[in-house]
Amino acid sequence: MTLISSPPAAAAPAAPATEPGTRSDAARAPYPASAAEVHRDTTIDAVRAGALFAVVVLHALMVGVQTAPDGSILTSVALSGEPWFVPLTWAFQIMPLFFIAGGFASLTQWRRLRSGGGTASEYVLGRVRRLAVPAGVMTAVVGGAFLCALGADAEERLVAESALRVGQPLWFLAVYFVVTALVPAMAWAHERRPGFLLAGLSAAVVAVDLTHTLCGVPVGFLNLLFVWALMQQLGFVMRDGGCARWSRPALLAAASAPLLLLVGLLTGGGRSADMLVNLNPPTLVLALWGLAQFFVLNLARPALDRLLRTSRLVRLVARANACAMSVYLWHMPVTLVLVLLLWAVGAPLPPPHSAAWWATRAPWLLAVAAGVCLVAPAATALDRRVTGMLRAWSPLPAGSARQLRGSAVRSHGSVARAVSSVLCGVAGTAIVLLVGVDAPIPYLAALLAFALAVTLSIPMPTGAAARRGSRRAPGRVSRFSAGPLLPSAGRALRR
Repeated sequence: MTLISSPPAAAAPAAPATEPGTRSDAARAPYPASAAEVHRDTTIDAVRAGALFAVVVLHALMVGVQTAPDGSILTSVALSGEPWFVPLTWAFQIMPLFFIAGGFASLTQWRRLRSGGGTASEYVLGRVRRLAVPAGVMTAVVGGAFLCALGADAEERLVAESALRVGQPLWFLAVYFVVTALVPAMAWAHERRPGFLLAGLSAAVVAVDLTHTLCGVPVGFLNLLFVWALMQQLGFVMRDGGCARWSRPALLAAASAPLLLLVGLLTGGGRSADMLVNLNPPTLVLALWGLAQFFVLNLARPALDRLLRTSRLVRLVARANACAMSVYLWHMPVTLVLVLLLWAVGAPLPPPHSAAWWATRAPWLLAVAAGVCLVAPAATALDRRVTGMLRAWSPLPAGSARQLRGSAVRSHGSVARAVSSVLCGVAGTAIVLLVGVDAPIPYLAALLAFALAVTLSIPMPTGAAARRGSRRAPGRVSRFSAGPLLPSAGRALRR
């Protein structure tokens, strides 16, 4: 009994090794994309939406604000450090499910692109664009608001605290930039040696964790890559039906195994049972919890499939996932604005954990949900508008990218361009997360990093396509000759 199902009987003939994402690689992959892969999996999308809902609820509950005797605002992290909260962190720690579901969806998207002749670099650049645009828009708006508040003599302590709270959830975005860039390479390995890849990632997680925990060497943050890449790989396994033939007793036993290992680890001493502590940096405890969630999801999936067959639920899940990135990026700014409004109108802000505080949690969560439901669709629409503007600026006509695959858009698909775009996206996220955007220099640096990430991800023709473009308008300078973010310079040169 293994996690890996056997490849189809009609395997592709042997061929020389090729770079992941090339045409010959796609043609001979043992798991070719099918027409069914064009459609999303509603159950997996529902799991992602549910995980995101849990994140928003947890972050909203952990906002601790109260009115000081002098009328100012005092801030704290509610729930954290309370002994009774530790068991609840296990219920709220669903980030492994998020990456498992993301791996499932990412493999489907990559195979669909590959089946149409797309390259690995093209996939990576497309994913970077979908992450960097909403992140850049949020940074521009929220960071600009912080600077305006400071210019209006707002209390620096509160602005700095707000910038910290807005940036904290973005650790996920920095990790996701990296693991999503690894999808084509991981898919290539998964389709050939899936067991080897799972074993390698698992061994890396264990080695880093033991080195960090037992030897005291500060390498734990390496598991930001290994733990979440392992969860993504489990999503690949689920996508290819790795446990589809397992019986319910077998899945129950498989889910029980990592839980028993967790009991042994935690009772052995030296490890925290708080799953928020095990998140930063990710530990072996978190990885085992994610493995248990993987098997439980496989166990529950048939029932979830039946539950989500109704068209109403399918539409609801589709709408939720369409706004998922906006919900993640904007739920903390929305929460902070609600706090500011309550304080401005003189509403009571009871001390965290008091009876009055608990009595107001239900209306507080409803208010946060209402605010997020209002802002997220608007932010998603704004992101799409920005993306549409970038598409309009592209020198490739609409629909021509597929026709000009290969050498015609080679600069778009270059490895160096993809790597640079990912690094810029990570850099922008790191600035917001670690430095904050409540000062002009880091604010502009973060915007520049996201702008470069987006610019690098825009298709740029070379070779025959570029020569055709130059013959079409001899003596004229393309509006992209100075880069897509400088259209005015291009217009000035054309004059």
